[in-house]
Amino acid sequence: MKNIQTILLWLISIALAAFFIYKGLTKHWLGACKVYPADSPIPQDYINVITAFCNAGFLKMVGALQILSGVLLLVPRTRLLGAVLLLPVIFNIFMIHFFLDNRSEELVESGIPLLGNILLIALMANKWKVLFAK
Repeated sequence: MKNIQTILLWLISIALAAFFIYKGLTKHWLGACKVYPADSPIPQDYINVITAFCNAGFLKMVGALQILSGVLLLVPRTRLLGAVLLLPVIFNIFMIHFFLDNRSEELVESGIPLLGNILLIALMANKWKVLFAK
C-alpha cells in the first residue's frame, strides 16, 4: 500500500509540475495576451476579465507562481509547499471558468488539476498534520 501511495504521489506531482510549468511559461514567453474575435462564443464578461488581467500584468504574476509551484512539486522536500502554493491559484482559475466561462472543456482542463492538487495534499497528510499538532 505504501508503494502504491508513493508511486501515485510521484505521478501526480510530475503531471501537475509539467502542466503548470508549461502554463506558466506560456503566460511569460510562449504566448502573448489573448485577443478574442468579435464573433467569439466566449462570454463577454470572461473576455473582459482576462483582458484586464493581461493588461494589468496579473497573468504574468500568476504564471510566475505556476512555474515556482511546478518546480517545488518536483522536489520531494518542497512538494507540500508547492502544492499549498498552487492551491489558491488553481482554485481561482477554476472559479473564473465556472462563473464566467461557458465552455465545459475549460472546466475539465482546470478541474482535473484542481482535484489532482487536492489529492496530492491529501496524500501528504502525514507531513501537513505535523503543522497543526499540539
